Amino acid sequence: MPPSPVELQRLTLLGWPAIESQEVNGWSVRFSSGITRRANSVVSAMMPASVAEIEAAVDEVERRSAERWLAPTFQQWLPASGSWLAGYADSSSEGPAGVPSGGVTTAAHHVESEAFFEGQQRLGDLLARRGYEAVAPTDVLWMDRGALPADTEWDRRILVNETLSDEWLEAYMGRDTGSVPSEDDSASRMVHRRLLGGGRSRFYSCLDEDGNIAGGAKVSLVTPEGSANTYAGIYALWVRADRRGRGLSALLLDAIFNHVVRLDVSGCWLQVEERSTRARAVYRAAGFSTVARYRYLTHAH
Repeated sequence: MPPSPVELQRLTLLGWPAIESQEVNGWSVRFSSGITRRANSVVSAMMPASVAEIEAAVDEVERRSAERWLAPTFQQWLPASGSWLAGYADSSSEGPAGVPSGGVTTAAHHVESEAFFEGQQRLGDLLARRGYEAVAPTDVLWMDRGALPADTEWDRRILVNETLSDEWLEAYMGRDTGSVPSEDDSASRMVHRRLLGGGRSRFYSCLDEDGNIAGGAKVSLVTPEGSANTYAGIYALWVRADRRGRGLSALLLDAIFNHVVRLDVSGCWLQVEERSTRARAVYRAAGFSTVARYRYLTHAH
């Protein structure tokens, strides 16, 4: 069964650690020199009880963002109809009286999630009154351990490494232009390296006929504190511009499935913007389903 929205948000936070992470009134405030919204936004699992406390926390986020010449940006999480709650209700892994295998009742998850989304709505309403704009709506996709394909093949063009290589990084940064980043991009390269190399990771490469990297993906392996389960988050799945439309994304996914099944992960997630219609089609064909959504609320001062 999928995690609750609160648990899922925590996984996404651990799967893509920012370069700088601070706490403001229980919120995780992340900065990474403006590279990727995900690593430069606020994640708020807990919401202060009063409007005045929320206002004060937003004021502090705005102040710290201005110090770094960045626009204040918040993730606002939204429910996905028929997702996690239906999964809990229909799960055959529940014990007596609706107790899932993890020992937490479905009713408890429901109460936690209702409170979570209510808090997210209050934050969104407050930011809208301040003139924040909603951008980059994103789906959070999930696949349970039991649904992971167990019979995918490992294509001989796919390589995997536990560390981020210079070749992988340069190919990733030049994926849209086909060119190697210049020396002028040294600061950007450093930030990308720290972002991509954060946490326990695996890096997948798909080689072309000349042995160059034509596509790749990063998988974050996350074991939350106090949990015996490890989860896999798929990030930065990319294909070089001149190789798109040839099925390389599906090849990379097959290799990832082949690997994470052998690693015995308890589930797999990924995040994809709604505008990425081709990528969403590939992920749905692979068996992923939407379990939550979020969007970014930002304000350019």
